[in-house]
Amino acid sequence: MFTLYGMDLSNNVSKVKFAANIMNLKYDFKQVNLMAGENKTPEFLAINPVGRIPAIREGDFTLFESNAIIKYLADSNNSPLYPRDPKKRALIDQWIDFSSIHVQAALNRIFFNRIIYKMMNVPKDENSLAEGIKFVAQFLPIIDKQLAQSRYLAGNELTLADIDLLAILEPCEAVSVDLSAYSKIVAWRKGLQQNAWYQTVRKDADAAMQKVMAQLANAGAGAGAR
Repeated sequence: MFTLYGMDLSNNVSKVKFAANIMNLKYDFKQVNLMAGENKTPEFLAINPVGRIPAIREGDFTLFESNAIIKYLADSNNSPLYPRDPKKRALIDQWIDFSSIHVQAALNRIFFNRIIYKMMNVPKDENSLAEGIKFVAQFLPIIDKQLAQSRYLAGNELTLADIDLLAILEPCEAVSVDLSAYSKIVAWRKGLQQNAWYQTVRKDADAAMQKVMAQLANAGAGAGAR
């Protein structure tokens, strides 16, 4: 059993939870309140010197970065989510890198400039938001085309590449990113969302998002009353 440090609102934390749930791995989840600075305490920095989530501890072993974590979990448990065959693994790594470096980076711009900036009480960056929207429109068609050729992202078997992308796309509805133009992505996503391993994680993430949106709404109402 390992300890997972994170918060329910984080899609990278959801990624680790998805992978662990598929593999039926037991873990102890420890909430890290970023707004309260719990990620900057000496105790947490000893686990992840970058001060970011997710991170895991397994005995004396610690690890951070969500993609490294899910690969470690799959390797440690000989999971077919990350097969040993070098060519299959290379394809999985290829799509993980593409999704994380390009799609997630673009969505992060949108997420920050539609939700997070309000939580941090900083100005919205309209240029960054526009770039995020542009890049999403540039990269999602590539994934849609790939899913037209195979059932899953790296072939006809579910792998870590799918878990990575599924988690990356989690904020789409919250930040008004419309996926309806990408029929293959929509069908692939709906299929994965039917699984119990997904729904248990999504329930916690939805509750966290609703709490944040309520707090932002109350803050806005308070500002308007002054």
